Amino acid sequence: MRTQKAFVLIKAQSGHEKEVAENLMKIPETKEVHIIPGEWDILLVIETERELVLPTDEKTLDVVMEKIGTLRHILDTNTMIPSFSRFRS
Repeated sequence: MRTQKAFVLIKAQSGHEKEVAENLMKIPETKEVHIIPGEWDILLVIETERELVLPTDEKTLDVVMEKIGTLRHILDTNTMIPSFSRFRS
């Protein structure tokens, strides 16, 4: 089964970063949540499975728009879908 990984940068309402991180962990596609300093507050790693009737990019977009973007205290998101990845075991 093929999966697609995506990295989502999230701006959260000030003071609600940990609450947002906990809510993100409830989403089945969530693999990692990191609170980070700087312009963005949270780095989220999600993984979606390829389906026969829905392209993986579209499935990722649905997760970001419908499950992540609608959570309380999220102000903005920026999604990056890698076109090529290498992993060290």
